[in-house]
Amino acid sequence: MTATLDQVADKTFDYVVVGGGTAGLVVASRLSEDATVSVLVLEAGPPNIDDPAILTPAAFGSHFGKPHSPPRFRKTIRADVLSTGLVERDLVVAPKSTSFSTTVPHSPTSTRLAWEKLGNPGWNWDLLKKYYMKSERFIPPEHKTEEMSPLTVAYPITLSGFEGPYHQALKSLGIQRASEPFSGNTKGTWLTPVTIHPTERVRSYSTNMYFTPNAARPNLTVFCSAQVCKLELTKGDSVTATAVEFVHEGKTYKASVKMEVVLSAGVVMDPQILEISGIGDKKVLEHALIDTFVDLPGVGNNVQEHVYSGASYEVKPEREDEFLTFDCLRDHEELVKQTELYKSGKGVFGMSSICMTFVPLASISSNSQALQQRLYDSIEAGIVAKKFSSALQKQFKVQLEHIKAQDPSCELVLTQACSSKPNLPEPKKKYITLTSLLNHPFSRGTIHVKSNDPLEPPAIDPHYFEEEYDIRTFVEMMKFNRRLAQQEPLKSILTGKTLKSFSSDTRTDMIYKGAELNPGLAYYLKAQCNTTYHTVGSCSMLPREDGGVVDTRLRVYGTTNVRVVDISIIPLHIGAHMQATAYALGELGADMIKGSIF
Repeated sequence: MTATLDQVADKTFDYVVVGGGTAGLVVASRLSEDATVSVLVLEAGPPNIDDPAILTPAAFGSHFGKPHSPPRFRKTIRADVLSTGLVERDLVVAPKSTSFSTTVPHSPTSTRLAWEKLGNPGWNWDLLKKYYMKSERFIPPEHKTEEMSPLTVAYPITLSGFEGPYHQALKSLGIQRASEPFSGNTKGTWLTPVTIHPTERVRSYSTNMYFTPNAARPNLTVFCSAQVCKLELTKGDSVTATAVEFVHEGKTYKASVKMEVVLSAGVVMDPQILEISGIGDKKVLEHALIDTFVDLPGVGNNVQEHVYSGASYEVKPEREDEFLTFDCLRDHEELVKQTELYKSGKGVFGMSSICMTFVPLASISSNSQALQQRLYDSIEAGIVAKKFSSALQKQFKVQLEHIKAQDPSCELVLTQACSSKPNLPEPKKKYITLTSLLNHPFSRGTIHVKSNDPLEPPAIDPHYFEEEYDIRTFVEMMKFNRRLAQQEPLKSILTGKTLKSFSSDTRTDMIYKGAELNPGLAYYLKAQCNTTYHTVGSCSMLPREDGGVVDTRLRVYGTTNVRVVDISIIPLHIGAHMQATAYALGELGADMIKGSIF
């Protein structure tokens, strides 16, 4: 179903799409609807078509670290300005498509799509919502319950039993159900549909949604195991891409392009490819011994990421039979049993983490006003000290408006398993993990090439917690989850014992007042937090003078025919899992290329 080398090398195509992930396959399938144009997709990884570990819903993440997984990079957490310091360690980054992700496809709060406020006319909820809908098809559940509303895609095949108790405990702390979370208001808690086909019992993702049904098109070519190195460029009044160079089985080849190159390689590789090609900050390029075609300082900057951490709570032995968790999959015999159960639509392989909660900090913390005042003071001091560029000040202004309006900024998720760190869970026991996700960081990171070697991984510096408000918000979420575990009916289900969490650190019990930082929780979070693979911003859609990389038509500044179509163009992070937005951007980007919008 995929192409051979001789069908691609030294051939010419109208469009070359770099990256066969979520957005890339959407763009390619839509462009190839026009039978008069030819479309090539170059994908760095293998095809993995019909791989059971991808198709099985609960097997998400099992590919990471395997030979057939996406390219993996390491990023080092850097020291920050807080007195507690940041624990020195590496994090592994794997560019994440819908084949390797969790199965949560929800849209953000409408006000968070405020990109037009940053100089992108027309880029708002009204534009994006129709593209969210275009990529989704809802299948109503067979097991209807008051916990569900028929919204989009489908609900999991199997429920864990924790869904009701979790929402009841939240309600006791003032968190209400979100009535229409897919209509632009995610404030509250709900059960999210997931990208799982309930009757075929397989993951629904970009390959089987967009590629497989169209694989027979003679004008659609997909070539895998092709690591794109650079774009061949010619320079006139503007720069034009004439070919794409790639490595396959250790040898370098190229494919020529007549019309456009579309970068959909993800937040890590998009800036890498641009910089290796000579598009980026001239200082960065000169340091890497790369000739500059377009001096574009925004490439690889403005990187923002969701990070998460959680605490795992043990289920009472006498209540274990009432609930399903993924913990059983650590036992080989149980794994075999669950595999057989899934063939008939039963067992934990049909489950997913679907308990979503999005709330403003004020809903979960009595310290919110004090923390916000500290944030205002910190930003004002940074402006006076010329710490922040005028472009970043514009972003901060929008973020502060969201805080003042009490838009959802904190995400809480229940996972039916022990998934916190660093210790191992006890065999044969069941757990839940109450997870906190920092969705709207004020800190900004960078991704840049280290040399002119296209196969050398880039330098990734996330700048986690550089702005103090980020770690303080994170701590408040963890404190709320600790209180949540003590609320009925969760309290009667759990033993009260936490595993692999902050409670083992005596510093967490230090007395503190008001908005003073709890050093034990902060230390734990810095030591154990992880990426959600929701990184955005490395090719931000902003005015060029504000550090933008692409314009409102997603075209790279200074070029005639290079676009970026994936979540790396997002200039200001949204409070949502990124799958639905990646699909929407792919659909929207395809329409832009075809000239049917803007």
